[in-house]
Amino acid sequence: MALIGATGLVGRSILSVMEESGLSPKSIAMIASERSAGSKIEFNGKSFEVEALSEKCIRGFDIAIFAAGSSVSKEWAPRFASDGTIVIDKSSAWRGDPECPLVVPQVNPEMLDEIPKGIVSSPNCSTAGLVIALKPLVESFGTPEHIFVATYQAVSGAGKGGIETLARQRRGEDYKGVFERPIFDNVLPVIGKIDECGFNVEETKLLFETRRILAFPKLQLTATAVRVPLGIGHSEAATMVFSNEVPAYKAIEALNNASGIRVLVGDDYPTPLAAAGIDDVLVGRIRNTPGDSRVLSLFISFDNLRRGAATNAVELAQLIAKRI
Repeated sequence: MALIGATGLVGRSILSVMEESGLSPKSIAMIASERSAGSKIEFNGKSFEVEALSEKCIRGFDIAIFAAGSSVSKEWAPRFASDGTIVIDKSSAWRGDPECPLVVPQVNPEMLDEIPKGIVSSPNCSTAGLVIALKPLVESFGTPEHIFVATYQAVSGAGKGGIETLARQRRGEDYKGVFERPIFDNVLPVIGKIDECGFNVEETKLLFETRRILAFPKLQLTATAVRVPLGIGHSEAATMVFSNEVPAYKAIEALNNASGIRVLVGDDYPTPLAAAGIDDVLVGRIRNTPGDSRVLSLFISFDNLRRGAATNAVELAQLIAKRI
């Protein structure tokens, strides 16, 4: 196995999840940028030297996990795949390619049966948490006529630069960092460029990735993506309009029977702090609009680095390894 982007936030989280899950490849290559070459990474009680990404790194791996950004993936993932390696890519580079399945193991693992280009795409972290919560509801009650969702996304979603920006602004430094406006003591209702329809990148990702993973190309989803001054943990407030009645108690039953979900009821509710460091998606605040049980609202929290990124990649690697 090869891990490209081994020294980044997601790469480190992938190694942590692999250790916890007991996934121990016969061999693993730690690969990163030139500036990280020669540094050491501890994994499963052993020390590994980081290699700089180059042609020498392409050497017949069964699986390669890319956690190094879309530009790196666009250039290097096809090279690894052409060598017979199955690539699991965490970036946005291949999510729209119909020959690269976009997969969340709890939702659409059957898409791994065919991997034409040798590349499997892992969704945006916000999408991963949302579709895990949506899947049991869709299976039980059908496709919603419309989904309205607001995301509250931690700064770690912007990488190490996001964490550094929040930390330095908290210390009172005059530091702009990676966000267009101050993030400390603030929320930013724009993540990425805004298109001609007024939606930003994170919002359009959520729409198109959810459509693809759930295999509902005409699904109506309206998203508002917000960056919040937290280190780790994404949350989402989702309201779904169904064609039939979906009483909250029945929705709770469906969610309780699904894997990867922890339902919180009564006085308990999801928070990013409660979700940090675990793989379950926390779902709570499950309720109907008064007088209209076709409308169901809920609140979701999950660890964006683990559940939204690293755990999905590791679970994909485990499924693919069984097929090789």
